[in-house]
Amino acid sequence: MGGSIEQFLQELERGLGRTMVSVNKELTMRERIKRSWSMRQCARFLNISHQHLTKFAKDNEDFPAGKHVGRERVFTLTELMHIRALMAASAKRPEHFLAWRKPDDPLPVISFASQKGGTAKSLSAAHFAQYLSLHYGMRVGVMDADPQSTITLYFVGGEEMPTLPDDETPTMVDFAGLFQTDESIPYTDYDAETLDGFFKKTSWPGVRLVPAHGETSEGEIQIARLLRAGTPEKRFYRFLRDSIDRWKEGHPPVTRPNELVSNGRVDQAKLEIALNETLDCIIIDYQPALTLFQLNNVMASTSLIIPQTMKGFDIATLSTFVTGLLTMLRHIFATDRIDMGGAAHMLLPTIVQRTNEQDLTQVGNLLENCPDEVLPVFYLRSDAISNASDVYQSVYEYDPDTPGKRKGINRFIENADAVNDAIVSRLWPGLERGYAEDWMQNFYNFEEEAE
Repeated sequence: MGGSIEQFLQELERGLGRTMVSVNKELTMRERIKRSWSMRQCARFLNISHQHLTKFAKDNEDFPAGKHVGRERVFTLTELMHIRALMAASAKRPEHFLAWRKPDDPLPVISFASQKGGTAKSLSAAHFAQYLSLHYGMRVGVMDADPQSTITLYFVGGEEMPTLPDDETPTMVDFAGLFQTDESIPYTDYDAETLDGFFKKTSWPGVRLVPAHGETSEGEIQIARLLRAGTPEKRFYRFLRDSIDRWKEGHPPVTRPNELVSNGRVDQAKLEIALNETLDCIIIDYQPALTLFQLNNVMASTSLIIPQTMKGFDIATLSTFVTGLLTMLRHIFATDRIDMGGAAHMLLPTIVQRTNEQDLTQVGNLLENCPDEVLPVFYLRSDAISNASDVYQSVYEYDPDTPGKRKGINRFIENADAVNDAIVSRLWPGLERGYAEDWMQNFYNFEEEAE
């Protein structure tokens, strides 16, 4: 149709607005996570045998009743967290069931970053956050730095955010203090309690979200304003890092995993407080761009994970991103030897096609030329993802309605578990479950046999 670009965009905006209203209604009316997990699946999450968990259930009156579906006894996420608390109380190593940060432990801040869109960056970040919750009971803060709000969609629908965020919902731009709330000060240093309020509870126990929406793109504009105003007491790349540090100082770990049970029963009030008193790590989903606002995310991070597809043009884009980021950091380090990024960093190949020789060659070349920087476990391309995405769910939440879909999702979950286990092995050595090793043995043996 003819007409001006302005008219086209105006009509499209109006139509999209009506569409998002219907999405909001759907998210409000449905429960975010419908699925539950069997006793055998829960035992796997807890890293114990099915027999051990079954005996523990019989011996403990406070073990959740769950729900019977056919011959299976299934449990919700909340019940799984209850089981963790109950088992931690009598365990020689309570952290086996609740891998919570100790008072003197650092706070890992893990950025999933890429300059290119379509690399499964948000999917990788969301799956990692949910994996840490399912398998370790960790309290995870998810921060969405992308105005496209993709990772927000994975978690919206929870207790404190039943619908998609609107323009009044605080974002990372607010958290970083980039908006002016006092005319005498060009930025805002919020106190620890105010910062904590920016994290919204989700349907995942202990997982909280700082969401994104269109306003998140204001971050770049506000940094440009601050650079013009001149703030000698505050470096332009330190706003998010300083805010996280203030939050961290005000919210240290207090409750220990073995302090949640009294007289054989989980103290629900104490568990609820413990799940929200602090975080065991923060995961940032980066915008696919190299901007000053995104540089704030990198400067706040202890670990950088770069999800990257393996096509020829994609590798060229990755090279541009790495060179650009390195140039920025060297410029900063020339005048400010800031201590940052002391933990593990890694390139995560994604959407790799097993039958595409070029993909496998690119992965092989990277592993040969920079083996310590590249994960040998990676995401394979899967059509099963679209089934979960259609209902705004990750593969960990999605409950397939046909045997064919269930087979595809289960195959991808094995892949996701292996990738996340490989990441855990580098970030928290000793906590890995062996999923990565099993996957590598199966995958690389298969490739050798195929040759």
